[in-house]
Amino acid sequence: METMASPYKTPIDNPSRQLLHELSRLSLVMHDDFYERLDKENKLREADHRNALASAAAEHSRIRRSAEIEREKLELQLDAERRRREAEETRELEKRRQEKADRDAEERREAARKRQEKIDRDVAENRRVVELAELQRRRIAEEQKIQEVKKAKKDQDDAELKRRLKVVQDAEARKKAEQSANQAAKGAQRQQQSTQHLPTNLQNSNSLPRTTPLVPGDPKVEAEHENYIKIHRNLKRLRELVKQGVQHDSKLKERIGDMRREIKKCFRQLHQLISIFRDGLQLGGPKVDTHMFLASWPEFTNPNGPGFLFYFLNIFAKAVICQFIDEAGVSPKAADAVGIVASHIFALADFRWEGVSMIDILIAKMHVVCPVIWGIYGDESTTEGKNRIGWWQEEKNTQSATWVSSQEHNQRMTGLGAGFAAISLRNYEKARWENPYPSMHYWKAISTITNVPPHLVTQTHFVVLKALIESYEQKFLEFYGNAALAALRVALVDFPQRANHQSVAAKALVGLADVLRRDSKLNL
Repeated sequence: METMASPYKTPIDNPSRQLLHELSRLSLVMHDDFYERLDKENKLREADHRNALASAAAEHSRIRRSAEIEREKLELQLDAERRRREAEETRELEKRRQEKADRDAEERREAARKRQEKIDRDVAENRRVVELAELQRRRIAEEQKIQEVKKAKKDQDDAELKRRLKVVQDAEARKKAEQSANQAAKGAQRQQQSTQHLPTNLQNSNSLPRTTPLVPGDPKVEAEHENYIKIHRNLKRLRELVKQGVQHDSKLKERIGDMRREIKKCFRQLHQLISIFRDGLQLGGPKVDTHMFLASWPEFTNPNGPGFLFYFLNIFAKAVICQFIDEAGVSPKAADAVGIVASHIFALADFRWEGVSMIDILIAKMHVVCPVIWGIYGDESTTEGKNRIGWWQEEKNTQSATWVSSQEHNQRMTGLGAGFAAISLRNYEKARWENPYPSMHYWKAISTITNVPPHLVTQTHFVVLKALIESYEQKFLEFYGNAALAALRVALVDFPQRANHQSVAAKALVGLADVLRRDSKLNL
């Protein structure tokens, strides 16, 4: 058998070359097998990766679908909850709307009922007012007849009173002249020689001083007024007494001064004022006779009261008067707040003496600055007349003293009139304190001013009367009812007609009746 020779063998090849050739061929075969096997592994790995990606994509798709299903379920639930809330809110809104409609209907029915009741009351009140006006008209007609008779008698009585007053004055003048003559005779005996050389006109000048007779008024009114003027003088003496008492005690003097300034500064702070007055009670001060500061009084167990308390009440009363003039003179309604503070202080039991209010301290000052409230009158064109009615004088008791203008005088009287009403028309029915100045004083003031003789009425009377009534007519009606209505008619209708005064103040008083008719439905 013939063996096949190696194709790589050549006759010229040696064994080493042949081995190298075989190794090279083997290396190529192994290289090709490696890469073939590597390609197969890559393809298998690629298939696995693709399968894994496909599985992951399928899982992702499943999860996404599941999430979408859950989202849709949640949206459905939220939508259902929203619709439920909207339905509930709609029902609640409808319920509230119905309740409001029911309330509005009830309020309309109640308002209609109250309007009808008010109309019925107004009709009944108007009927009563008409009846009262008719009765008042008849009464006035009868009174006018009586007044005509009384006027003739009064003129006769006035003439007799003037004659008697002249007789008394003449008697006093003669008595004083005799006293002067006796004194002159005694002086002549002591200084006979020098007296003989005195001029005759000088001797005559030492006789009776000249006096200007006052306008005669009701003796009781004049006596009451003089009593309060005396209280005012006593208050001045108390001020001097306190001033002298603290002169040698610098600490006490400083404290008294501080407390006096605090009263003026803290006027509207009621608790602060009460604290200051209680401190004044503790300080005590000089004991003074309480009777000196009261117009009338019961029997006191101990009439000697604390001087410092009365001194501070005097300072407070002066501050009240200043507030009335400065604030209420411009705006009368401002007097009410001041009146509340003043009335409260004088009503407190701590500042009474054995249960008696010391408000006469304040009233005495009112007598000085606005005496027409108590029936004092005088001729505004004369110095003495102005003094009598409280016409203020700047730099009084000096050579440069001047009367304030009519406008300023009217402003002062307006504030004081409103202030008096604010004090005297306080209602203490529900308070635990006793009213220090009851409403009867207001009635008396209206009556006193409206009963001034027509020929002696001045513009001051109209100014004060208007201030007393304006803004206080409702309180007056609350106290006195139909009687107050009749009094308002006398004050605003009858009094101006009787006086027949042509001043601006008189016209303003008449105009107040129209204002009350328009604003308060008071047909006078």
